[in-house]
Amino acid sequence: MMRRTLSALVIATVLIAGCAAPAKRSEMPTTAHDTVLLRLPPASLQRTLSLQQSIEVDYGVGGRREHRELQVLLEADAAHTRLAAIGGGQVLARLDWDGNDLKITRAPWAPDVVQPERILSDLQLSLWPAEAIRQALPQGWRLDDAPTKRRLRQGDEVVMEIRYPDPATTLIEQRRDGYRLTIRTLPAATTGAGDQ
Repeated sequence: MMRRTLSALVIATVLIAGCAAPAKRSEMPTTAHDTVLLRLPPASLQRTLSLQQSIEVDYGVGGRREHRELQVLLEADAAHTRLAAIGGGQVLARLDWDGNDLKITRAPWAPDVVQPERILSDLQLSLWPAEAIRQALPQGWRLDDAPTKRRLRQGDEVVMEIRYPDPATTLIEQRRDGYRLTIRTLPAATTGAGDQ
């Protein structure tokens, strides 16, 4: 199962280890559609990761479906979560989150679909320990966690479903905002998110 074998996999870009307090419920940001955007402290992952993933994004725009592909490098340690989104061989956006300050840089040509805050949140929902996520969720939200699936709910509504069909693949369906991600594990990255 992907979450249990991630220390041996290289997929997106997060450097996290140790122990820190989770984000307070009142500080949890949301999107315009009132969907939770996680900003868990780097140390709440309780380990160090260096991951590289290929992400396919399918979403609706003006009544038609769009498809984009990008790579994400993710590094996490106790002090920082760093993310770089790469498309067409160029860095589209970078994110550096230390648990207090979120620094984002975007290339002028980056498509609107590349939202580092959303990528960070989706990766945290799929990779971080379920208990760290639960402690950060606002009132009325809950996370159901099973070995091959996670569901993020607001009340009885399933807002997001995450499936792990095999150790190299994560499927994310964001039902409220209408997008799907297919995330595939790539071979280990040779450079960090900050080096791109």
